[in-house]
Amino acid sequence: MNKFLAATLFVASNLLAGCVATGVYQPPQAPQTLDYSREVNANFDSTWSTITNVAGATFFNIKNFDKGSGLMTLEYDNIRGNIGAYVNCGEFVSNQSAQKTIHPDPKSVINYMTISDLIMHLSGRANVMARPVADNKTQVQINSQYTLVIDKKIGDKVERVGVWNFSSREPDTQKADVSYRPTNVTCQSSNKLENDFLTEVSARLPSTARPEPVAEPSEPSKKKRSRK
Repeated sequence: MNKFLAATLFVASNLLAGCVATGVYQPPQAPQTLDYSREVNANFDSTWSTITNVAGATFFNIKNFDKGSGLMTLEYDNIRGNIGAYVNCGEFVSNQSAQKTIHPDPKSVINYMTISDLIMHLSGRANVMARPVADNKTQVQINSQYTLVIDKKIGDKVERVGVWNFSSREPDTQKADVSYRPTNVTCQSSNKLENDFLTEVSARLPSTARPEPVAEPSEPSKKKRSRK
């Protein structure tokens, strides 16, 4: 009986070893800029109307807004499309490929968290601020809060892998298994949500007509004196 148990454990350990990818976790690099704002060539009323239209046409729900203060709060729950494009949790540098590629970056550490099916859920809110800086110029800024939940599905059961709460400016570090080893994993925004929103607002604003160049006055013509 003991020999059978030992043999079973030996086979199981070999199978597990075949699933474990050896490598090194590399946290994401800090973003080059933390300024999630743009100055657009439009007055405040036109900009505010465009912000409202963009929010309603995308995956956001408008939670509340106050045009007087220029503040709008948006919420989102489980972004449609590839959630992985909106988050960056670093990479796992290994000579073995991940068996699951739920994240678009094949080297993403998320792909190495388990050999089971992964389920990612992303939700949060965004505060959008619009502030007039001139008659035809408005500053638009967006700051987002994220909640990333990663689960793994084993048969009919779902087990929690980890939960990360981060923002446009602040990352979050939580412990999760990476290739069956407890690892401190840092997750942060990829800046896609912020940049996409500001780009869409800028694209939908009416282009400002350039004033026609003023023609320089011509020199008065000199009349020739007639000879008598």
